[in-house]
Formats: sequence, C-alpha cells, structure tokens
Amino acid sequence: MTVTATELGPVEYCEAGRGEPVLYFHGTGVCGDAMLPIESRLVDDGFRLLIPNRPGYGATPLEPNVSALGCSSVVAAWLDSLGIDRISVMGSSGGAAFALGFGFHQPQRTKSLVLLCPQLHRWDAAQWLPASSRWTLPFLRHRPLRKLLLAGYRLQLARMGPEALLRMEAGARYDDMARDPAAVEIAMTSLPAMRSGTRCAGFENDMRIFVEEDILQDDGKLTVPTLVIHDEADPMAPVAHVEWFQSLVPHCERVRVCAGGHLIWVGQDADVVHKTRMEFLRRHEEC
Repeated sequence: MTVTATELGPVEYCEAGRGEPVLYFHGTGVCGDAMLPIESRLVDDGFRLLIPNRPGYGATPLEPNVSALGCSSVVAAWLDSLGIDRISVMGSSGGAAFALGFGFHQPQRTKSLVLLCPQLHRWDAAQWLPASSRWTLPFLRHRPLRKLLLAGYRLQLARMGPEALLRMEAGARYDDMARDPAAVEIAMTSLPAMRSGTRCAGFENDMRIFVEEDILQDDGKLTVPTLVIHDEADPMAPVAHVEWFQSLVPHCERVRVCAGGHLIWVGQDADVVHKTRMEFLRRHEEC
C-alpha cells in the first residue's frame, strides 16, 4: 500500500497492472487491497487497477471527507496527484454507491462507469436492506444504537467461518457455490479482510451515509456511459436498487446474470460478467 498527499488530505491506495487505468471503489467493510486478488482478471487483460482506500479505511483519514461528496472530491484530488485527468470507474457492492457518486459529481473525469452487485438507494425504508437485516434499520438511524449493532456484527464475524460467510453472500446460490473452488477461495480470503475492515472508522461512516445521504438525487442527471451487472438472486443488495436506478437512468446498460449471488465474480456466468465489463471499458476508453 502507498500513501500519497493531496490538497484534501492523504490517500492510501494499492495498484496492479499496466495499461488503461481503472479507478475501483472497494466495498463496505473491506480495504482496497482485499479486491486485488478478486479482480485479478482485469489486470490479466491489460488494465491498470487503482484502488484507493476510501475515507476512514486503512491510512486514509475519515476527516474531513466524511460525506459521499467528500469521498469524490478527495479521490479526484488523488487522481490529480497521479497526473490522471480522465479514467474509467468501477465499484462493487457498497463501493458502487461511491463509484456512482464520483460519476455524478465528476462527470468530466469519468470515461465510463461500471456498477457491480450495487447498493445505490438511500436506506430510507427496509426494502433497501437485505431481507435478513431489515430489522436493523431503526438501529442504523441512531448513532448510539448503530455503534451497538455494528459491534455485534464484528463479534459475529469473529465467530464466523468461511462456510457461513459463503452462505450469507451466496444466498439461494449457496448449494452451487459450496462446490465452486473459486467461490470458496473468495470466502476464505474475504473473512479476515472483513474482520479487519469492519474495525475501520469508514465502515461505520458508510452505514451513516447509506441511511442519511442520497447519492443520486431524483432530479439528478447522470451523463456518463453506465453499465450495471447484478444477480437477481443477490441476497445482500436487493434487486430494487437496480430497478430504481434504471428508472432514473434509462440509458444505462443492465445485465442480469446467474452468478454467486452477491459474489458476482463466480458462478455460472462469471465469464459473462468479466467479458461484458471488459468490452464496455474498452468501448469507452477514448471517450
């Protein structure tokens, strides 16, 4: 990991590969380096993967960039420090919300936007949370209760094994994923990353943002080319997020796949996921 100073504060990041750069927003509860092995196929296909730790994760301080807009601004300042003017943008899970925020607030710097298994809508009603977690919404709305809830989640992770994590992330796809070596590997490597990442201040701040902030306002216009890839059986990011987003951004390209539930990188259509997004990125390289 490398730390770079910017006019808005230091940013810690990791990178791999050469060629066309891709700015990647990591998901909630893990730091950026956890995504490098999961997204290695992008590197193999000639992309330069740049993954900053969002504010509050790793050595990137939370203050003063506590909002989604603040995240977009400090990442833009970090790109300035790297001498990058325009870039392809990608985000997965909770990180997709911050990728969307970057594309919305920094359209002049965004060549294209890829959203994977995305969480996008503000949690203003239980329908936007995983079905198994909808009871937590009253707790998430109040900081003291939120801290108590997240402490319990960290304890749950400490006691959880890879099989239980895979069951949680795969949902209805679990029976297939339990026999998939790639899915099992993701679960085994993700668990320690989540145990560490959920102790970062950025994890609790993500929860606050999801409850309090509208990443894309109803009257907002997203002008950059956008691709959304999701599994309708995703147990962690309800399909309602994608349907709402498509209603506001009808020009987006939406691809439904049969993958590993929330683990979009594995399963029956893993190659479809990778090929579709690779072709989309290449198509818009010169935009």
